[in-house]
Parts: sequence; structure tokens; C-alpha cells
Amino acid sequence: MDSLFYERKENNMEILAPVGNYAMLDAALAAGCDAVYLALKQFGARAFANNFTLDEVKDIISRCHLIGVDVHVTMNTILYEDEIEAAYAQAKALYEMGVDALIVQDLGLIHLLHHRLPDLTIHASTQMSIHTPAQIEKLKKLGVKRVVLARECTKAEIEACQQCGVEIEVFVHGALCISMSGQCYFSSFCFGRSGNRGMCAQPCRMAYTLYKDGQPIPFDQEYLLSPKDVSVIDKIGELSVDSLKIEGRMKSPVYVYEACRQVKMVRDGKKRTSQDMERLKLAFNRGYTLGHMFDKRGRDLMHMDSPNHQGIPIGKVIGFHGKRVKIQLDRSVDQNDGIRFGHEYGCRINFLYDEKGRLQNHIDGYHICEVEVKSKVKKGSIVYKTISYALEKEVEKESKETVRKVNVSCFVYCDGPSQPLICTMSDGIHKVTCVSDQLASIAQKHALNKETVSKQMHKTKDSWVEISEFQCTLSKDIFFPMGIINALRRKTIAALEKERTSVHCMPEKPYEFQPHIGRNHQIYIQDLPESVADQTKNVTNSYGIAACLEMGFEQVALSIEMTPDQIQETVLAFHDRYQMDAPVVVDIYGKIRYMIMKHCPINTICVDGKRQNCHLCHIHRFELEGKDGRRLLMEGNPDCFMQLFDETPRNWVMQIPVFQQWNINNFFVYFVDESPKEKDEIIARIHSVLH
Repeated sequence: MDSLFYERKENNMEILAPVGNYAMLDAALAAGCDAVYLALKQFGARAFANNFTLDEVKDIISRCHLIGVDVHVTMNTILYEDEIEAAYAQAKALYEMGVDALIVQDLGLIHLLHHRLPDLTIHASTQMSIHTPAQIEKLKKLGVKRVVLARECTKAEIEACQQCGVEIEVFVHGALCISMSGQCYFSSFCFGRSGNRGMCAQPCRMAYTLYKDGQPIPFDQEYLLSPKDVSVIDKIGELSVDSLKIEGRMKSPVYVYEACRQVKMVRDGKKRTSQDMERLKLAFNRGYTLGHMFDKRGRDLMHMDSPNHQGIPIGKVIGFHGKRVKIQLDRSVDQNDGIRFGHEYGCRINFLYDEKGRLQNHIDGYHICEVEVKSKVKKGSIVYKTISYALEKEVEKESKETVRKVNVSCFVYCDGPSQPLICTMSDGIHKVTCVSDQLASIAQKHALNKETVSKQMHKTKDSWVEISEFQCTLSKDIFFPMGIINALRRKTIAALEKERTSVHCMPEKPYEFQPHIGRNHQIYIQDLPESVADQTKNVTNSYGIAACLEMGFEQVALSIEMTPDQIQETVLAFHDRYQMDAPVVVDIYGKIRYMIMKHCPINTICVDGKRQNCHLCHIHRFELEGKDGRRLLMEGNPDCFMQLFDETPRNWVMQIPVFQQWNINNFFVYFVDESPKEKDEIIARIHSVLH
């Protein structure tokens, strides 16, 4: 059994590992993570991961706290009015279990927790799209202690945010959303699966054709919105953030183990080898990029050949033998490895044959092997290894056999005959003292000595304790049976374990918040003033409105994902609670912006992908067409961020009287490519409805 003696240095950056099941937890702990993040069955941004029950999370918190590992639980989805109380109840249950932090996206939940459970540590999710000190200052008003910065932040932006007096967490390895964090509505409006509710259908990983002025542009790659995986592991030395986060709650235990192990290696001043990098690529990769943190663009950012795991190339198809494919190997292969032919068909190797048709468990590189396949494979196809069976088994063994240890000081003494043997143990924070169940007797033959006590107290091989400091003071001529000494060791360790896993909660506070607002009746066209919390806040409930008012905004634009019924429920709940009308702004006309991103497919395909402000999108009409025939309008904003719009506008103009019945009198209109005549007609129609 291996032991991992690991205590995080005070100034070390935390390594935060993703956990979607118990096997991933075992792998993360064995690899030396400082903290894990996971989710329950509800309110997590990975709704299709296995996730955990409350009882399971309680068990995980106790297990992790025992060995000094923090547990963060994600509740990073937007919440509608009929969900907010259930989400609060779940958060309260987690607080009472001793969770170290909740990672939250919904402003309403943050506001509610801040007022009712102020001692609960809240981390602002990356889905909140935080990338400036000004945004952080507003979140500090809601008691946020840490911000998970948006993945599109540059190194300079990260450094600026570090000056704000809150902890900063950044992603250093894993999948990269091409849209700005929390600002993607593509899946929600096109597939009925909201990314902000943990159900993203990943339309960015689908195939598209770029159209220019109605004509398709020939291009040999079709995954125009699919980025590489971000990996800045070798740049960790340039960072001084509080937490290094690894993405991947739906990945494998091998991925978690290798990512954690290698992040820890580099953080602790060691260098990765080429073999290390190959192991991580085998675990999962779409190709690697330094991402937005280091200003990568175009082909340095994107992997447009395929959206899938790339593995590593191991050979080429050179022929066929019945139902078998013949492969000229460049690298070794094992039975039960996973392979893929080109970017298409993949399988596990159930039966591995050598060139003479004999079954083998392993074949070295630069030999020919044969494998059975159930689909057509092209001659000349590159063969990739996507799963290493040997690596799986190695990680499985390490996960089972590695025991995390905590250094503990131990002091044992006895004052004399008829006195108990007393043991004090301390981990540096907690301290416990226990006494033996039997008193000392006068030694008849051999008196108890320090060496004997030390030997018995150090028998901690199978426990979480490592005696790093030992002292013993004994009176002469006393005796204790070995069983009594061993029982005292177990008793003291159990007492220290209880202290390390105990939970201390502050009582829940009553909710007391009264917003202060002014009256305002406006039609906003194109831009919202700074006094209005815009749609990027993703406000979907009445507490979210209150949160924005608490942060200093005067009005709140409701999320574009809300239906009229949900809007009604929200504003009525606000009125009932605060006895005033909700100061909200509702979108009544405009093409839905599905996505905004730093990546520009137009420049990548038509120029070199690295030039900014090429203005092609303002000279020609560009569209993206998916395999379903749906087209999206493309337009760059003044900051040269590419936006994708639905070609058909939302038009709620005739519902204005209904909104006014709910005392909503502030509306937002957004134009994209409408002609001056169309704009005039729409504004005139709005005025006619209003008056």
C-alpha cells in the first residue's frame, strides 16, 4: 500500500479537481489534489454527469476533511422563481454538513444565502462571466469570497482582478467553451436544452458551413466553432492565483488522476516529461491551446477537424484480412486498448492478432497487428489510441492503494502506578487528549519503556495518521499491557478524527432586505445604460432582482430565456415580498444573440485567424449553416467579438399591454441588420401600442 504524505504549503496555489463519481474522487485524492468540486442531482451545470445524493456528499465531506481536502459543491445554474426555495434548502443542508464552499451562478441564490446564511462561503461561478475588477466589487457587496474568472480572461485581466481582495480561481486544464462564459443561448433556443441550466447540447461541437453573401465558402474543415482544450499547465509558474481549477466532471478517473498529478508536479516546481504529456493526451485531448489567457486566436485556438478526443497516433491502416484491419504500428498496442480510425469509427480491441494471425495481449511498435472491426475503415487511415488499458489499470491500482496521510504530533505520559496512560495528539489545529481504560500497575519483571510505547503508537500504517513528532514521559517501574496501549492509540486517533470532521454552523438568520428604487419608464434602443443590470446577469427570479439592486443597479433586464409566464411569476413574487413594483426591463424586439465569442470564424477562414478588426463582417453578409439547414447571422461588435444571431427576431411588441398589467413599463429593443425603414416601422408600432 502506498502512502501519500502531502500537506499543502500555506502559500501554494490550491489544486481543485473535478469529481463526477466515486472513482474520480479516489483518483483525485490519490493524485494529491487540495480540493474537489462536485454536484448533486439538481442545480449543477453538468446535469448529465452521475453526480451525488446528499447522503453521498455528506460522506465525501467527512472523508475529505479527515485528510485535509476541501469540498466545493457546484450549484451553478440559473434558477426560476419556483426553484429558488428548493435550491436554498439544498444549500442550507450542505452548509450544515460542513461544505467548504458553494460555487453559484444565480444572483438570486447568492443574495438569499448572503442574508440568511452569511457564514456560508460563496464562490462566483465562471458562468457569471466575471472578467473585470468593477464586476468583482459589485459581487463583494453580496458576500462573495472567491471568483472563478471567465475562461476568456487574459493574463493581464486576471492580474487586475487579483487586486480586488477576493480569492481568484482560474481554469488551467480542460474543455473550453467558445462562447463567453454564461452568455451562450444557442443550445437553449435551438435544442431546448439550456447551457445555463446544465443541459448544453454542445452545438459548438457540431459541423457548420460558412456562407458569404449567400454563397458557401469551400473549406476542408467543418467544425468551425470547436476549440481545442485549454492547457496552461506549463505556464503555472507565471500565475499567482489562489486556485488552479481542472475542468472535467464528465471525464474519466484516468483523466482526473493525470491532470491533478501533473498540475501538482508543475506547481511544486518540477518539470513534466514527454511521457507525462503523452499520458495526459491519452486520457483526453482535443489538441491543446494556451487559450485566451495567452491571447491565442484562429488555428492556435481551434480544432476544426474533429470535436472528439484525439488520443495519440499509433499507426496506419495498410490492408484488410477478412473482417480484420491490418495496422502498421508506430507505437505499441495492448488488448483492451481503445482505438479510432481517422476521425470516424472507434472501438475497443477485444481481440488483438499479430501478423501471423496469432492472438496476443501486447504488440510492440514497428510491427503489424490485426484487429476486428464492425464498420468500414479506409485504407491509409491514421489509427489513434484513445484509451490505454495499461494506464487505466495503473490508475485504478494507485487510486485503491494510495493512502493520504496527515502529520500528527503525539505526546504520551504516565505519572506513576495507579495513574492512567495519557495520550495527546495534535494536527497543528485540533488537539485531543485521551486516557487509558486501565491504570498503571507496578512492573513485576519488565518496566514499560519509551521505545515500546513509541513502537505501538507508530502502528498507523492503515490509518490516515502519520506520527511525525513523538515524545514520551514515563514514571519508573510501571507497566501497561500492549492491548491497553494500542487501544489508547486507536481511541486518541478516533477523537482527533471526530474533531477534524466535526461541523460548526452559525444559526440561520431571518431574511431582512428592503430594496430602494426610483420610478422610471423608458424604451431602451440598442444599449442599456450602466444603471441597468443587463441581460448578461441572467436574472430569472425575484431574489435576483433584489441582488442587482443591492449591488447598486437601478433597473434589471430579465433573462432572454424567460417566458412571459415566468416573467409574471417573478415580478408578482417581487411585489408580494417587497411591496413595490419590480424595476425590470423586458426585451420586446430583437434577434436573439445565441453566442458572443473572441474567436472569429470569418477571419480564421478568409484571412489568417489572427488579425483583429478586419471588418469583413461589416462589408459582407456572413452566415453559419448547420447540418439541419438553420442559418445564423454573424456580426462583429465594436470590440471585434463575433456574435451569432437568430435570423428571425423575437417580437413581443403586441404583448406590451400584458406586461403593463404586471406594472412592467421598461422595454428593450435591439436591432442587428434591420433597414432604417424597418427600424422606423418597429418603433412606430411600439409607440402606437404604448399610447
